[in-house]
Amino acid sequence: MKKEFLLYCLFVLSFLIIFFYTIYAKIFEYLLDSTFSILIISFLLLFYKQLNLNRISFSLIFVALIFHDLGIFGFYNQSPFIFPYDNLTHFLGGFSLTILFLNYFSKFSNKNFNKYFLFLASFLCALGVGAVIDLVDYFGFLFLGEGQGVFYFGGTGDLINNNLGSAWINSSIDNLFNLIGALIGIMFYFIFKKVNKL
Repeated sequence: MKKEFLLYCLFVLSFLIIFFYTIYAKIFEYLLDSTFSILIISFLLLFYKQLNLNRISFSLIFVALIFHDLGIFGFYNQSPFIFPYDNLTHFLGGFSLTILFLNYFSKFSNKNFNKYFLFLASFLCALGVGAVIDLVDYFGFLFLGEGQGVFYFGGTGDLINNNLGSAWINSSIDNLFNLIGALIGIMFYFIFKKVNKL
């Protein structure tokens, strides 16, 4: 567990850097995001064994969270890649959550536990978390108004040309990339399980 704790410290330090940068840059909406990321990663460390995590699944959740939090640098508005940054963050979320759920559900595996059910349950759980995140966006808009970050809606990445009607398109594209990430996560898990890496 010592290596996991060292990873945890590195992860928390990364989120703290973003936390203090948000104060420096006066983009206060991301204070909630970096704080939430620290809480999630702390929860995962606390229940590491119960969730049947390993360093790969633990690190993948960190990667998904840190890529989202790096949006503070304007990547949702102007992607550093040839594709929209929002698509990448949803892909990583679907991918990493599927690996997390596959690891968790695999501890219940036995002769009576169908491996296809394991894949289906993990796939649906990952998509469910993605749907909840879209609901958080919506309720954030209702109660906090427009802004950046996961607890707000209407920031860059959410709307096309400031058109609220484009939110339907955005939500559908987000769910599509959650789905693609989840499917590739299942393939990744299956391949790496074959070579005993997960």
